[in-house]
Amino acid sequence: MSDNKNNQALFLVTYKDGTHFVGGRSYYHTRWLEIAHKPIQRIVYKLPDGNAIVLKDYDEYFHMVEVTQDWACSGGKVRSSKVRLEYAYIMGKKSDKVVSYRITLWETEKTKYKIGDIVRREFDINHPKIKGLNPLSWRPLK
Repeated sequence: MSDNKNNQALFLVTYKDGTHFVGGRSYYHTRWLEIAHKPIQRIVYKLPDGNAIVLKDYDEYFHMVEVTQDWACSGGKVRSSKVRLEYAYIMGKKSDKVVSYRITLWETEKTKYKIGDIVRREFDINHPKIKGLNPLSWRPLK
């Protein structure tokens, strides 16, 4: 999947004061960092098949997209490259735990997961995978 093919907003944020923020329509331009730093009631995150995940009652939320880049080289020079969107992650943090949802955006005949498959994992906030995340991407920023 190269991008959000259904051209809908990737997510909708509802703040505790009743206002809303509409996310971007592209995995390349999600608008995540434009989310205001105020208390969030819930986030509805659209899946590639049109369904949605709803995250609510967390202290903070996190989103990122995982990409790979393939390179074509000839004569020691890069001739072309292609960026491939592999996964989108939406996470919620409450106290000392983080719940992570990994959404598959790309597949081949050999991949274990299909587009739209979700893997849910829980981490302690001190886990290296969580500690390695950009702290400025949590919303609302504490």
